[in-house]
Amino acid sequence: MKYLHTLLLSCLAASSVQADLIAHWPLDTDASDATGNSHNGTVVDGAVNFGQPGANANTGTAAAFPDNGHIDVSFDTALNGESFTVTLWANAASTGGFASPITSRDDAPGALTHGYILYNNNAGNWDFWTGDGDAGWDGLPGPAVAVSTWTHLAITYDTDTDTKTLWIDGVSSATDNVPQSGPTQYALNGTIEMENLHIGAGQDDGLNFYFDGLIDDVGVWNEALDGAAIQSIMANGISSERADPGLSAANPLDLTLDGTVQSFNVPITNSGQTQSLTVSASTFNGDANFSVTTLPGEISPGGSDNLVISFDPLGANGAFSADLEITSNDSLSPIRTITLQGSIHDPILVTDDTVDLGENTTGTITLTNDGATRPLQVSGVDIVGDTDHFDFTSIPSIIAANGGTDDIDISFDALGLEGAFSVTLTFNTDDPINPAIIVVVNAEAPFSEILVAWWPLDIDGTDASGNGFDGTVVGSPIASAGANGATSGSLDFDGSTRIDVPFDSALNPESFSITLWANADTTAGFASPITSRDDVAGPLTHGYIIYNDNGGNWNFWTGDSDNGWDTLLGDPVAPSTWSHLAITYDAGTDTKSLWIDGVLSASDDVPQSGPTQYSPNGTLESEDLHIGAGQDDGNNFWFDGKIDDVGLFRVALSEEDIASIMVNGIAGFSGVSQSPEITDLDPANGNVTITFNSINGAVYVIERSTDLESWFELTDDHDSVGTSTTFIDSTVPPGTTKIFYRVTRL
Repeated sequence: MKYLHTLLLSCLAASSVQADLIAHWPLDTDASDATGNSHNGTVVDGAVNFGQPGANANTGTAAAFPDNGHIDVSFDTALNGESFTVTLWANAASTGGFASPITSRDDAPGALTHGYILYNNNAGNWDFWTGDGDAGWDGLPGPAVAVSTWTHLAITYDTDTDTKTLWIDGVSSATDNVPQSGPTQYALNGTIEMENLHIGAGQDDGLNFYFDGLIDDVGVWNEALDGAAIQSIMANGISSERADPGLSAANPLDLTLDGTVQSFNVPITNSGQTQSLTVSASTFNGDANFSVTTLPGEISPGGSDNLVISFDPLGANGAFSADLEITSNDSLSPIRTITLQGSIHDPILVTDDTVDLGENTTGTITLTNDGATRPLQVSGVDIVGDTDHFDFTSIPSIIAANGGTDDIDISFDALGLEGAFSVTLTFNTDDPINPAIIVVVNAEAPFSEILVAWWPLDIDGTDASGNGFDGTVVGSPIASAGANGATSGSLDFDGSTRIDVPFDSALNPESFSITLWANADTTAGFASPITSRDDVAGPLTHGYIIYNDNGGNWNFWTGDSDNGWDTLLGDPVAPSTWSHLAITYDAGTDTKSLWIDGVLSASDDVPQSGPTQYSPNGTLESEDLHIGAGQDDGNNFWFDGKIDDVGLFRVALSEEDIASIMVNGIAGFSGVSQSPEITDLDPANGNVTITFNSINGAVYVIERSTDLESWFELTDDHDSVGTSTTFIDSTVPPGTTKIFYRVTRL
């Protein structure tokens, strides 16, 4: 739809610039797009109250944004032109924080920015931000916001001159043509991610930077309008400048092609107010696949009719696109071009994205050709990953059309190793739309022992698993009472103490779980009970962190080898209260989960920026593991409170496993017992009393040695009597000067 922008001077109209109005949201009664281009909005996340007093007599009524309610408009390339203008009226109720009346932006991955933002910023000024495809935003601050006052705002960007301008009440307030960091001042939303446009809110997802106040008469153009046009829009409203007659049609128009000769209707609407629309000619300019069959008749104001076209694939396959040129008596744009596009997808390869064998040694991949008429040709298969452990046979070369299938046989051999194994297959075919289809095959060989390390934290940083991952105490944590009877004692960290465990790749497995008890004294700042992480080269992140964050919530962060951290927000921290925490990551499904007191608090299987949610510490740098502190070197994000019974496992534990650890402790779950403590030795009568940590109801074997080589079994059926069990050895040989005991759970 074309609009003519005029500056009214002494009742005379002077012609200004012509541009396409892409969308117009009057915000009178709903979030509909009045242009007929179907960029209709949806109210989400709260209230938007329509029917409020408008900016002036030419704009109708306005919408109030009293809370987190805002309007989302689905992403469309048409809303994010290389050059653009956005105009609107805004009446801000406050100037606190950053508040965005309109946003079409993304900052993915991580810090790279795209799109535009209009802010009522935290300094109380109007601000025009653009993403430049680089880190950070290219800002253009304007004058002070007049609270409880209608202000006409316009932002323009001209790609030819790389010039951005902020207009306040029809006057240029600020302009710039010098990029701050990127090669230009503007990289459009849709360059990497395709985020919705938001009215009344900001951020990529619209869930932040909410606008508090009234908004009216919002428009988006595909050109940088000049001052005369912007002043005319301010004075007369967007609707007053509608072409009459005006041709409106969806652009682009997507066609559903089935490989046969087909006929399609192209709806044409007259958006004019009083004059009838006549289409006098239409052509595809010689495109052999498309032709015009029937022109629409005369279309009255507000009415619609169809222009009929024909499509013939002429034996071809794949994607098709053609420009339809329409000639009419549209008062501003007598020749309009719209793009018709579609694809014939035949053959079509359909298969599972992932095949999980689990602990099985055989399986199948089923390939299906969903194409209607053409057989699928498989030209080759590329295989990368743990190729020594997988074999694939019966790979087909041709799959029949119309639902034909073929199976590929999979065999897996762990070759004596343990853990998770994976290969990625890329099928190269003549599927015209998706010629390379990727299938990931996973398998696993169970670990004979899943416990990597266990720090009971009764008195120091000793690893009780027997695997030798002992930690060094930095500072003086205080030995304190434990979380429960199954965990014995704990250590109290005062916000300046920690335990450092030297880096080892075994402490950073591909899949993992961490379990621990934490009792936080405060929720101030970011405080980390355990960290094994690095952010090498500045923003690139690896490893895992548990945080008691500055918002008072438990957080599970993972580095994804990209900019920023992949975060998972959990439930609130209960200060001065023991909480059992568990974090799990499953590399096979790229799923991370946070468990609090045995209950799933949060889970996610969608990476925020990187290809996966987790890249282990050790990928580039090799940093120590820290208990009681964070940061790469452990010199920040100190934890203030008690920590108890910390365990690291090389698998993603199940809900049942986590519940068992919470109730029985890591000792009870794993069967690993701490060394017995000799509490009494009476040489006079030859009795030795030993006390050892135990699991209620378990049975133990107790042995004695004088040289650590030969062992004498004292009993093989000693029952525990709770979490601490006593045994009296009354058969110590006379004259014994050195003695050792060994306790094993049956």
